[in-house]
Amino acid sequence: MSMDHQTTTQAQPQDRRNALRRDVRLAAKAGIRYGAPVNCVVLNISPMGALIEFSETVTIPKHFRIAIDSVMFSADCELRHHTGRTAGVMFISNRMEALAAFG
Repeated sequence: MSMDHQTTTQAQPQDRRNALRRDVRLAAKAGIRYGAPVNCVVLNISPMGALIEFSETVTIPKHFRIAIDSVMFSADCELRHHTGRTAGVMFISNRMEALAAFG
């Protein structure tokens, strides 16, 4: 008796990003509160945006500014998603600088 083997492929979730992100783990500061910026880590980055991790759960506004001093980059950001201590952002300024630094 022979068995027919069917190969099935599982659909992978489609990545909606326009640019691939690079893993970087860079210390950064996010201007999400009045007063002093909040320390965070940029986990990955592309010319279009980044994934940011905070040391604690924070309330993140729809728009804020991020600065990565070690590579002299800063940009205005728009919050795209937020889960626990991580936030995905899209850069709404300085995309050419991001392309030069991270593209």
